[in-house]
Amino acid sequence: MAIDDNDIPVLTDSLDIPVLTEAADLALGSSPTLMLDEHQINELRIRLTDSAHGLMERLLYSAIREMENALLEDLTNHLRDELPEIIDTILQEHLGKPVQGTGEPD
Repeated sequence: MAIDDNDIPVLTDSLDIPVLTEAADLALGSSPTLMLDEHQINELRIRLTDSAHGLMERLLYSAIREMENALLEDLTNHLRDELPEIIDTILQEHLGKPVQGTGEPD
């Protein structure tokens, strides 16, 4: 799915940060610049840090859930494969004779 560049919010739009116009930039002979004071920079730093931390936390919890699901599936498969043989072996040892049946559920 392609993302339209017009749908992507611009950081200056959401923060109400003044940007020099192209005409002013050309008159000054420089490229467009942001006019940020120390408070705005600190606010931006906090918001970026919080967003990055939130993303990291979501990705980590998602990865943990995926690993738990994979481990549970692996454990269930091992039990399904090995438990009937273990039960047959213990019954045979306890009863002293071969157990009637294959160990497979009916």
